[in-house]
Amino acid sequence: MFPDPVALQTENWQDISVWLTFFWIYVPVVFTFAVTILTAHAVIPSLIRTGHIPEGANKARIPMTAFAALLFGVGVYLMINIVIAAQAVEKFYDRYFF
Repeated sequence: MFPDPVALQTENWQDISVWLTFFWIYVPVVFTFAVTILTAHAVIPSLIRTGHIPEGANKARIPMTAFAALLFGVGVYLMINIVIAAQAVEKFYDRYFF
């Protein structure tokens, strides 16, 4: 049998806090990335094609795509840090599936 998990110390709570901070920053970054890409590559071209917005609105697609690329980079950075911070769980809970 596996030993029982040990009591959480202050440093364990700090590790959990770091992980949760990265996670809660990651969620809105990914949501904003998705909305920006969808707007730049689906909504704007569709509205231009149907004539609901002027052709000049097509110029907004390039900065929106650049902003989405920046958000993608931030999301990758945050996900790497989330995985690294999640490894701190092994300090007090050494099993993952049971």
